[in-house]
Amino acid sequence: MLSDDGLSDDDVDEIVFKAAGNGDHRGAAATLEALAERSETHSERVTRASLLVDAGSQYGLADDWDEAIRCYRAAVADGGKCPVDPRVWLHDGLLRNGQQDDAAALRAELKASRSVDPGVYEAVAESLESIGLLTDAHAWFTMGYHRCEHATVPDFMLDLLLVGRRRVRVALGYPTDDLDEVAEDYMETVGG
Repeated sequence: MLSDDGLSDDDVDEIVFKAAGNGDHRGAAATLEALAERSETHSERVTRASLLVDAGSQYGLADDWDEAIRCYRAAVADGGKCPVDPRVWLHDGLLRNGQQDDAAALRAELKASRSVDPGVYEAVAESLESIGLLTDAHAWFTMGYHRCEHATVPDFMLDLLLVGRRRVRVALGYPTDDLDEVAEDYMETVGG
């Protein structure tokens, strides 16, 4: 599993897929945490911080949000490279653990950072949507689109923000607008 270059994404995926098959998310989380503490396992793509985020996700799947939050906080403190800002996963864990005030403070911090990564906005919006905060989710999908529309990002990531925005707007009973039409065009293109 471990090459001279450290862990690969495939190595991490193997741990995650095995847990998905056998349901041992706690075991996978413990394995990922142990790998995070072994610097020789780290690579350019698989960092201590990213392994801690993956461990937190496994604890979340085991419905152990205290442990998930602990891992996410450690990933944030680490400051290492992650595919998406680890604060979005900490935000999700706080929401799911009923720590609304802490989640709101972290949302304010994320908003102030003015990221141009659509993944940040999508993750925050979907977390808000998952617990029924649809107006807030709508704001994050919309803000993400506008902050990222001129950034150097793949078009499909912008389209995914608009698809999420459209889904929330339908749930809220909002009338169709120009951005909803872009989302519908995208869904027709990929759907058929």
